[in-house]
Amino acid sequence: MRMSFGLTFRTAKGRCVANLSRQCSRGSMGLFVPPSPPLDLEKVKELQHFITLSKRLLVMTGAGISTESGIPDYRVLCLDCGEQTPRGVLQERFEVLNPSWSAEAHGLAPDGDVFLTEEEVQSFRVPSCARCGGRLKPDVVFFGDAVSPDKVEFVHRRVREADSLLVVGSSLQVYSGYRFILTAREKKLPIAILNIGPTRSDDLACLKLDSRCGELLPLIDPH
Repeated sequence: MRMSFGLTFRTAKGRCVANLSRQCSRGSMGLFVPPSPPLDLEKVKELQHFITLSKRLLVMTGAGISTESGIPDYRVLCLDCGEQTPRGVLQERFEVLNPSWSAEAHGLAPDGDVFLTEEEVQSFRVPSCARCGGRLKPDVVFFGDAVSPDKVEFVHRRVREADSLLVVGSSLQVYSGYRFILTAREKKLPIAILNIGPTRSDDLACLKLDSRCGELLPLIDPH
């Protein structure tokens, strides 16, 4: 099972361990960034050329644009009243409810998710909404989740208005994002992707860059 409760991670004798302690959070941020090849300056020039040619560039970003800098990748939403809870506040509530919880991870994904056993997941106590006592859920789209039609149409409209598409920090594995790549392809828009590792749309892109967003994007002249 994949689990992503905003936990921090540490290594213990070479193993990855999920732990609620925040003491090691700074040193663990590297775990959220998969290895990447050295920056290819020729690729940087290609991306600069791609952006310069565009008059109406649409940029679609994923968690990878911020997680490598240690910025949390989502907020938490109450499914009943809509209250949003900051990650830091929820982290404190996790610690109160699970003072000694610790589990060895059975795998670590590039986005920082860990793979835990069902027993480890069931023993973890999840807080309810502080406002109404309702159910909390990360404010993201999971596999199988539905996105509101209004949001889908809003992005489709932006794709139709664009003359090129740049994807930054997303593997595009979830269909909610991948569908817009298909729309761009049908419109014959040039597509560029900046993401460490393969994505679902590599074969549809005219340019693919395996680099850290924070290293490459500052080299681009927006003008």
